[in-house]
Order: sequence, then C-alpha cells, then structure tokens
Amino acid sequence: MDDKTIATMNDAEFDALVEQFIERGEDRVTPQTFLQVMTDVAEQRSQHEVELSGRVVNGEIIFDLPAPLPVGASTLYVGDTKVTLRLRMENSPA
Repeated sequence: MDDKTIATMNDAEFDALVEQFIERGEDRVTPQTFLQVMTDVAEQRSQHEVELSGRVVNGEIIFDLPAPLPVGASTLYVGDTKVTLRLRMENSPA
C-alpha cells in the first residue's frame, strides 16, 4: 500500500488493508482490541477539518490561495474525488 497513511487511503484501499490484516493469521488480535482500533481510526478520519475561503466572481467561486486543498474555479479536490460547486444566487425576501 505504498507509504500512505490510513487517513489518506480511499475506501477500497482501506478495505483491502483490513482484509489483509484479517487473513494474516499471525499476531492475532482480540475482537475487542480490533474494534477499538477501528473506532479510533474512524474518529480520527472525521476530526480533520478544512476551511476554505473565497469569493464569487461572475458566477464562479474563486478560492483564496494558498488553500489547504487543491482548488480551481468552483472546484476542489479531496483525495481522488473532484468536487464541483454550482451555486444559485437568490434574492432574500424583503
């Protein structure tokens, strides 16, 4: 699995790592310990927060640079996922 960390793996890579671990057979871990580690990993994945700032220019979102993630006009990249934002401008009722 290269030099990736669990936090940077996609779901398929993480699932493959877990399967390899289960099939190893050596260094057996109790189910309680395994589930506790999986819970800790899940909590670490959900604790990483990223804040992006920017402005809307001619209908496109222009993110401020430098940004903590790779970004483009109305686009950001999270791991192997490209996120394209399409916003509608609406007037609030008076």
